[in-house]
Amino acid sequence: MVTSVSGKKKAGLTHALHHIASAEGFVAALYALFGDKKADQILSLSYYVLVTKNEALDDFWDFDLSHVHPCGSEISSSESSAILASITEEHVNEFYKIIRKANPTRSKEEHFCAFDGTAFASFSNDLSEVEVSKGKQDPDLKHFAMAAVYSSRERRCAYYRIYRGNVPDSKTIDNFVDVAKAMGYNFSRVALDRGYCSWNNLQRLHYDCRYDVIMCIKSNMTVYKDSLKSVRGTFEEDCTRYLSEHGVYAKTVRQEIVLTDDEKKEYPTKVHVHVYYNRMKAADQEPKLYGELEDSIASLTEKVASKELSVKDAQKRLFTCKHKSLIIVRKTGNSTCVFEMDTKAVDEARGKLGYFMLISTEDLSAGQVLDIYRAKDGVERVFNNAKNDIGFDRPAVKTDATLQGKVFIIMLAGMISTVIRNRMRDHRKELTRKMTYNKLLKELDCMYTFEIKGKTTWCEVSDRQAMILKCLDVPLPVEPKKVTAKLKKKRGPKPKV
Repeated sequence: MVTSVSGKKKAGLTHALHHIASAEGFVAALYALFGDKKADQILSLSYYVLVTKNEALDDFWDFDLSHVHPCGSEISSSESSAILASITEEHVNEFYKIIRKANPTRSKEEHFCAFDGTAFASFSNDLSEVEVSKGKQDPDLKHFAMAAVYSSRERRCAYYRIYRGNVPDSKTIDNFVDVAKAMGYNFSRVALDRGYCSWNNLQRLHYDCRYDVIMCIKSNMTVYKDSLKSVRGTFEEDCTRYLSEHGVYAKTVRQEIVLTDDEKKEYPTKVHVHVYYNRMKAADQEPKLYGELEDSIASLTEKVASKELSVKDAQKRLFTCKHKSLIIVRKTGNSTCVFEMDTKAVDEARGKLGYFMLISTEDLSAGQVLDIYRAKDGVERVFNNAKNDIGFDRPAVKTDATLQGKVFIIMLAGMISTVIRNRMRDHRKELTRKMTYNKLLKELDCMYTFEIKGKTTWCEVSDRQAMILKCLDVPLPVEPKKVTAKLKKKRGPKPKV
């Protein structure tokens, strides 16, 4: 007769998370940096924020009661604060260096890195990294910024850093370059978003660091205007220029630009400017442009009528609105004025709708460059995973020390989440499109264990759960013959005889 049976706990999801963390080298790196006990606590906190979508760390006791996790015991609020405060920037850098060495890069391959940044809002004014910025999320709050590097080979975040929210994106490249060199990365090329577009960055990356660069360029740059002027009307109707996989027309022109370094030394450089035209995007943008212009004019007219904006200030253009450069002010009296569209400027803006450009230092086709650039959305997924999968929209900490630790916990969970999503994409045929990320986590979270006389026993594992674990490259916790509750295909009604 069994006399000692413990209550069951959820174990399937944490089993999968821990196996992924071990296979990726995260567990070994944490043990090397923090020792076994603290490493297990950090892992448990990361699994907790992933499973609960960043619930307050004060509620870890509930997770401890319901789930199996590496630490195996409750982590109190004071303990979690101490753990977060003990994680320094040096620990973060060393962690990425260790997992980097666990997966060494072969010399000069076709893989690339992508670099991007984002902002997170905070209610706390005590954080030194928090500052007024142009962050889109909660614009009324102060923000801190985070930049991340994505490696196309590892298909995950290769490094990140926190910095003040008011630092422009284009000024963060130098730090990335220095860290990448220190960590021994041997990227053959770098893909950068429009926010990092500057000739100084291009010179630094291409000449000082010997990277090939693919960069999205801004529409107000001379090279953009010259390239558009030279090719507009020559390829938008040419079926041979259509890239069906991207739904755009494309043409490449060569331009010569002169780059300069900090010592004003000049570097004449021949670059390839790839001009793309998206007909559907142009059709969507035109009515939007006119609608926003009409709204801006109506709003400004109302402000003048209510004397919220004086005619004198309006003439001096001391107002803010969308498409301000496309609006002219015409005085009609001492106390009245009229806001109108600048027809010439509007026509020029309309002529740019649907176009975008990428610049490359390599002699690649427009299709190849766009393939690489759009593959860089991996770095955007790093932030999306943190914000959406983990639910990290605000840090909920009050000190700089705990901010660094909280972000590390979140990014560790985010990297595991990235691995799961990558393997879901690789096995989309087996999982089908109905198996979403959240459904997958929920399915694994329904796998239980219980103890009989100190021995851990797994409850029944369904065929669907076994298939998910196989797709994630996670071994079954039980022998295959014990997998039960096999899936049955639904059959339609029997045909009438």
